[in-house]
Amino acid sequence: MANSTIYDNPSFQHILSTTEEIILEKGCRNTTLKDIIERSGLSKGAIYHYVDSKDELFGLILKSKIEEMNERFHMTITRSIKEESPNHGRFGVVSQFFHSRQNTNDIGNLIFIYLLSQDNEKVKKILSDIFRYSKETGIQWIKMGQLNGVIPPHIDAEKMSTLMMTFSYGLRVTQLLTTAEEDTVDASDIFKVIMKTLT
Repeated sequence: MANSTIYDNPSFQHILSTTEEIILEKGCRNTTLKDIIERSGLSKGAIYHYVDSKDELFGLILKSKIEEMNERFHMTITRSIKEESPNHGRFGVVSQFFHSRQNTNDIGNLIFIYLLSQDNEKVKKILSDIFRYSKETGIQWIKMGQLNGVIPPHIDAEKMSTLMMTFSYGLRVTQLLTTAEEDTVDASDIFKVIMKTLT
């Protein structure tokens, strides 16, 4: 996957936001690189400078959503430290992370479900990269929580991050498979289980 520094590029940000708009209008399957080129006003070469396919672009959007959440997490922790209240609003970002997994119109969910439906090696690699990146981000969150006294030091950050990823992926797939109320898992319940494990 592309280096994270490309997210600082205004042209690439324009491509991402344009792609998100089209996905929300037409869905992932019906969104084409031609649509993105026409809507963005950029040349074909400009798009292909960053990605080789729409699936790769979709993967980069997923990664950008993780980076946005990571930034919010770090801001929340920094604010809590400045206020000398590490428990103040602790892991509100993690809670938001799980709540977004329940929103079937969340752009990340739309892309994730679409990519899961693709059966080719390139997409498998994109999803594998996203999984590893998400897991590493989760490990950083847990370690930061441990450094700031919010999470007990005996918690295994790697195992806990894998658990968070399992819950997250499970929520998305559950949303895809059923709309029955009795099968719906509330994100706040999952968050409570994780927080109970972490404390």
